[in-house]
Amino acid sequence: MDKDNVTIDTSRFQEISISYLKKLSGDKLLTFDVLDQNGNPVFSAGQALSDEVLKKKSEEGVRFFIPRVTETIGVYDREIIDMKKLHAIADDTATMYTDIRKSGRMSYEQFLQSHNQLAAIIDSLRAEDKTGGVLSLLKDIKDFDYITYTHSVNVGVLAMILVYKELSTGDKVKLAALAGYLHDIGKLRVEQAIIQKPGLLSYDEFKKVLEHTREGYRILDSVVDSSGRKVVPNIIKYVALFHHRKLQSPGYPYRDDDKDKTRESQYNEIPDLARIMGICDMYDALTSATPFRMPMTVEKALRYILNLSNYLYSTDDVHRFLKVLGLSLNKGNPFLRIGDFIMLESEKVSLDTRKKIRVYEIARIEEISRINFLNPKVMIFYDVLRNKKLNNIIVDLRYDTSRRIVRVFESTRIREMLLRQLK
Repeated sequence: MDKDNVTIDTSRFQEISISYLKKLSGDKLLTFDVLDQNGNPVFSAGQALSDEVLKKKSEEGVRFFIPRVTETIGVYDREIIDMKKLHAIADDTATMYTDIRKSGRMSYEQFLQSHNQLAAIIDSLRAEDKTGGVLSLLKDIKDFDYITYTHSVNVGVLAMILVYKELSTGDKVKLAALAGYLHDIGKLRVEQAIIQKPGLLSYDEFKKVLEHTREGYRILDSVVDSSGRKVVPNIIKYVALFHHRKLQSPGYPYRDDDKDKTRESQYNEIPDLARIMGICDMYDALTSATPFRMPMTVEKALRYILNLSNYLYSTDDVHRFLKVLGLSLNKGNPFLRIGDFIMLESEKVSLDTRKKIRVYEIARIEEISRINFLNPKVMIFYDVLRNKKLNNIIVDLRYDTSRRIVRVFESTRIREMLLRQLK
């Protein structure tokens, strides 16, 4: 059928091939309408696709259209959180943390102060912030020790916004904010000279830094009210204890003596809030200036975190962080670009062992949208497992959910090598 016969609004709907629709057939129910070139419904949301109907309609000359992913969702020209409020909290945090450092403990009143400060920010969030808004954190460091305080505020805000955008309840948002805010409180029991040391730490100094997660747990576990009742929720204590645990790399604290459990199984046992807090902690560390290290740009930091998939963090956790916060942190712009070379990960059953194995493929991004930046259209050209060049397979990751991006290649040398593979 001629393109001139298309009367559907192509600014709102995009044409899709029958092969993609066939992948969605079966028991799955559609979450969107499928229309013909005249705007008439072929399938409606809530229905299951039928191969028989698809074939019949195609033979009749029907072309299929689905809602176009809009590029205007979310308003990214304003701040999610008022910066004056963040600065005020950072100043109050500096005072409170100084007192805790001197006393070596956290009082019930100080815990309530932390709770009330963050609650004031949470109450100011608006419904439209769930789909847009720029998340700018504290970057102006007054002095070296102030880094500790701004880092605590930043991680608390990151966790709060992540959980908030996931449409969680108010209680979960408050817990996430508090957990992030207090995750590093154990550093207050580590000598300042060690925390502030600009060069490499000695072995003994490094061991003391490693203890800050256990110290954080002890501080929070000892907070009691006037009746002697422990008041800090367990999940907040677990975040302080486990936010440095890793997937393939041990992290800390880690039990080498537990022979029955792999590093991966130990990682998966810790609460999901502790795992995602580790990524929030990593992101803020990468993008914050210190006297001995320049900060990464937001885009570079997001690409760096993507490359930690299935290494320091699970792919699920990394994609969760990037999907929810990637656009807000990067002012509404995708951190992946057309032309980027990426590695895809999927699973298949081995014909030899009948066990699931991970499959890795190299691809190039051909098309990308702002909203679905982690699910672009790609051209797969290399099978890593078989060390074999493929015949340039085009795949739209919005519909092929079996494959996920786990690496983006930054090295100029590697990019040139991959370009040669395409010739």
